[in-house]
Amino acid sequence: MVSRRKQSLGSKRYNPLEIGYRAIISSLDALHKNDYIIQIIGSHNEGTMTTMEPTDKLMEWFEDAGWSDDGVDKRIGSYVTLRETRKNHNNAVYIDFKDTKYSKWLGERIKQYDQLLNSCKIELWYDNGILDREFKKFTVQRKFIKYQSSFDNMEFSFGGRMPGPWVNIPSKDRENITINGEATVELDRDASHLNAMYQVITGSPYPGNDDPYNISVDEVGVPRHIAKNFSSFMQGSKSTKGVAHSVINHYKRKATEVKTPKDSDIKKYEEYVEFKKNIKPTDIANAILDKHPKVANYYNNGKSYGDFIGCWESDIVFEVVMELTKRGIPCLTVYDSFIVPLQYEELVNSIKDTMPYVDRRGLDKELFKK
Repeated sequence: MVSRRKQSLGSKRYNPLEIGYRAIISSLDALHKNDYIIQIIGSHNEGTMTTMEPTDKLMEWFEDAGWSDDGVDKRIGSYVTLRETRKNHNNAVYIDFKDTKYSKWLGERIKQYDQLLNSCKIELWYDNGILDREFKKFTVQRKFIKYQSSFDNMEFSFGGRMPGPWVNIPSKDRENITINGEATVELDRDASHLNAMYQVITGSPYPGNDDPYNISVDEVGVPRHIAKNFSSFMQGSKSTKGVAHSVINHYKRKATEVKTPKDSDIKKYEEYVEFKKNIKPTDIANAILDKHPKVANYYNNGKSYGDFIGCWESDIVFEVVMELTKRGIPCLTVYDSFIVPLQYEELVNSIKDTMPYVDRRGLDKELFKK
């Protein structure tokens, strides 16, 4: 997939070769016109990107010219990115920034991780044993969101996700990823969003023996997926009404506004629509607050604070990544889960939920008081 959108590809930090969108579009069109690629142009209205695939003519040209993927160098502008809060036509608007002590430290750690992954053979296979693709010459980055703050050292404290080229692959297909020829396993952090709050605020994960999303209203059990979505949206909302609006839109979008919705998403949408006929959304939200009094005040503080909380989770995930990288263990992250060679399953299970949050920015302690 490739974008033909007529917008800047960013400053030299993000676009080290300073390539413009006009050059990309004209190159694609010339290659297509001369039968070197097959190009299918995407549609903004349908939310599809342009796709291209090489023809035999292009592959023969590469072979005759002695060009191969092994001879291609990877240029890296930055391992840390910063974008505006608002997107442009659903595309991130990246902005330049001055490096801080933290961003320099972080860039070096991501570089070590990136180099470890790129030294590995990471492949995705079809169920029939045929190779789908190999991931190589990619760049891992942590992506932050810019907000104004009166506190010091907050430049890279919102968002902070670290998506690799495997994150949009369906979870079922990710089961067929191999690393250096070895089968892998994907391990999720338990109740990651909520436990990140506990780890930062109290220093430890949720202390109960039950599922932290196990809540009820008037002795009626709330389905786990509903409780989880309410908890997640409450982190970045300002009111219970706003949360209820976000939750129903989330279910509706996944079940009715995509071309091929999953059966599970349709079922969850229908279950929530039916459930809220008898249980008010405000009661679900209050049940979560009642179950988690130690972190209750950190909910419903607005979008920026929600992205701040999101960064807590991203930081903890990265602490796990750094520990594994230090041991030379390759690990692919998918938001709050870890894909690792099967031989390391026990090790990763032992640290993924207990790895402590570490304030590596030197943030004001008042930020963590509510």
